[in-house]
Amino acid sequence: MEHWNKTPLLLSEEERYRIYPWLYEVAEFRHHRGERVLEIGCGTGCDLLQFAKHGAESFGIDVTAEHLRLARERLAGRAEIREGDATAIPFPAASFDYVYSHGVLHHVDQPRRVVEEIFRVLRPGGRFNVHVYAFWSCAHLLYRLRYGRDWKRRIENSRDPVHIDLYSARQLGDLFTPAVIETEKYECRHWPGVERLAGWFLVAKGTSPHANNHRLPVMPNSVPRTD
Repeated sequence: MEHWNKTPLLLSEEERYRIYPWLYEVAEFRHHRGERVLEIGCGTGCDLLQFAKHGAESFGIDVTAEHLRLARERLAGRAEIREGDATAIPFPAASFDYVYSHGVLHHVDQPRRVVEEIFRVLRPGGRFNVHVYAFWSCAHLLYRLRYGRDWKRRIENSRDPVHIDLYSARQLGDLFTPAVIETEKYECRHWPGVERLAGWFLVAKGTSPHANNHRLPVMPNSVPRTD
């Protein structure tokens, strides 16, 4: 948390979607007009603003005070922004039609609790869209080759230690059980054309498994570490 308070991830809209040209369509900003949308880890609010611009009833949570301040400044009342932990989302059950999170789950040391919270706050039939770093990726390989054991200090916006897990599609599938997910990879800047095989971001999309108070199975709090 202190890491992002000191170096908040503040980008303009133009910068963010130039850096991540695939993100606008993959996040589905244009497709949730009239729906209640929650962003977990809204950061400085750039993505949350896009949902609001396209007519979604938008909500965001974050644990970082500076991110919350900057997000509220950017959104200027167009979304409700709360301090909140992904492992204990501060909203009632069945509150949202769509839950989105970019680059957050891989920083959490209890990922299954986050998944259970996503399932809890989604309405039956609601959908989720979660983006994490991929283990099988060109970026991971290059970071390892360039920086060795210290590579995790080189991929965020400072040299502070940050918890990072990398995921395979199989691990994500296990993590989100009993929901069935579809996965896709995006972004391989060094080797264009192989994003689907070796992209840095692994995107998981799926539908809430809730139906008639279906009880979710108890799962471990984390997936096997990949470092």
